[in-house]
Amino acid sequence: MPGIDNRRRERPRIAITARIIHGPMRESHAVVIRNMNEGGAKVRLTATRGVRFSGRVALQLAAGERDCAVVWQAGDELGLRFLT
Repeated sequence: MPGIDNRRRERPRIAITARIIHGPMRESHAVVIRNMNEGGAKVRLTATRGVRFSGRVALQLAAGERDCAVVWQAGDELGLRFLT
């Protein structure tokens, strides 16, 4: 849950644009990464509202894609855990 901080590592605040890729058709949604470390990230949807994410997704960055698991979602914010 976003109100409870269970992270083992601190995540510095940032604002990097990226995309969430999900589903069998590899749908893409624009996000802003709000904080990130080697274990995961918090992202905010920028152009899409009302989409629910669960399970595995990919976070597409300029440097490539990272496989992730959606840990929580509250409105337009998501908590992601990196799988690779």
